[in-house]
Amino acid sequence: MNRRTSLALALVALTLTTAAHADTLRCGSKLVSEGEAQSTVRAKCGEPDSEMRITEPVYARNPYGGRAGQVGESTKIIWRYQRGQRKFPAVLTFEDGVLKKLEFEK
Repeated sequence: MNRRTSLALALVALTLTTAAHADTLRCGSKLVSEGEAQSTVRAKCGEPDSEMRITEPVYARNPYGGRAGQVGESTKIIWRYQRGQRKFPAVLTFEDGVLKKLEFEK
């Protein structure tokens, strides 16, 4: 393998590693990341500064990929934490009691 090929493979590996990295939230000395239970996040970070619930319909699909009809509802719970001066607020989205998305407002 020549030097140019080795460099290209190293860059691809670095890109894939960076893309797979998820955000984490620091609450004091504890870290929170996607996949954690809502109760665990509350124990680590305390009560959120605000909470919002969004209920969305869930639809079945027909064999052609279109909507066949509503089969239920899904509720997302969104928590927002103010993190202090010069830090972006954290927005956490839970589905079925599990942290699915962790973002920082800009």
